Amino acid sequence: MSEKNSTFKRIRNSAVIKNPLLFEAIGLCPVVAITLSLRLAVFLAIVTAIELIVCEVLSSLLLKNIRRHWRVALYVLFGVGVIFPIMGLVNRFFPDMSINFGVYLPLMAVNSLVALHCERVAVKNDLKNSLIDAIAASMSYGAVAIITGLIREFLASGTIGGIDLGLEVTFPALLTPFGGLLIIGFLAAVFKAVINAKYPDASPDRAFDTSEVTRSVRGSLKELMKDELDPYSFGTETAFVRIRKEKRAEKNIEKTQEVNLAEPQKEKKEKVKKPKKSKKVAEAPKRELRVRQTEERTYLDDFSDMLSELEEYKNRPEEAETQEKDGDGQ
Repeated sequence: MSEKNSTFKRIRNSAVIKNPLLFEAIGLCPVVAITLSLRLAVFLAIVTAIELIVCEVLSSLLLKNIRRHWRVALYVLFGVGVIFPIMGLVNRFFPDMSINFGVYLPLMAVNSLVALHCERVAVKNDLKNSLIDAIAASMSYGAVAIITGLIREFLASGTIGGIDLGLEVTFPALLTPFGGLLIIGFLAAVFKAVINAKYPDASPDRAFDTSEVTRSVRGSLKELMKDELDPYSFGTETAFVRIRKEKRAEKNIEKTQEVNLAEPQKEKKEKVKKPKKSKKVAEAPKRELRVRQTEERTYLDDFSDMLSELEEYKNRPEEAETQEKDGDGQ
């Protein structure tokens, strides 16, 4: 019973809660560019399913003990090994379809959907769980792609599977990338409302949980080369996480040291200021006495002193003449 519950939860998370297109927006470019009709959408769904299943199976069997930066390169090689034979078959048997796919078919060799699910599930689980996740994710991706292609063909061309329905009003603008994005946006809004109503505890807003991708630009290259960085690990301490913790601890130590140094300086400043205040208090009465002494002498006193000095000046020449006369008489 527990195995059935775990399998159901894995399918629900991969196909519904973490829908690649509607909530994680992964592999969006091929859907917007290629799904111009129901036929092209079905072919895209098949190619994506083959690539995802093969890559997850190989990753679960071969890449568990390999470092992450080497695994990412191997995902690309696996994708090339799947996509290029498909390209040869399409060019030989379906040349018109290869024209519609254009450059987007070879670009699927570096599909972000493959890298995400291989890192999230395949390298951490056994073959059974990896296969279940690949089938569920590819089915959900293909379902959204087929619905998008069906709506675009019906509203833009007035056909379904190449059968003309005779619609008088069509919307050819939906065949543009903007039309594809518009349809996917409406589908995502409707699907989000349904998921919120049915699974209130598993909100689509948390479908792409940032805790799965434990990344930081603060790590040094040496630490990255020494330790394995697993971006979709839960609770594991990577090199980036350890470096971040060390830097936070250093900052806390520096703050405590600054606080400890600032406290004695404040005490010294207070001790220096206290005697200055007492001196000012002691000097205050002296200044008041000086002011009082100057205030006792008025302007009348100064005026009387000036008059006395003038009288002395007037009397000086008379005294000098009398002294000269006295000298001549002798």
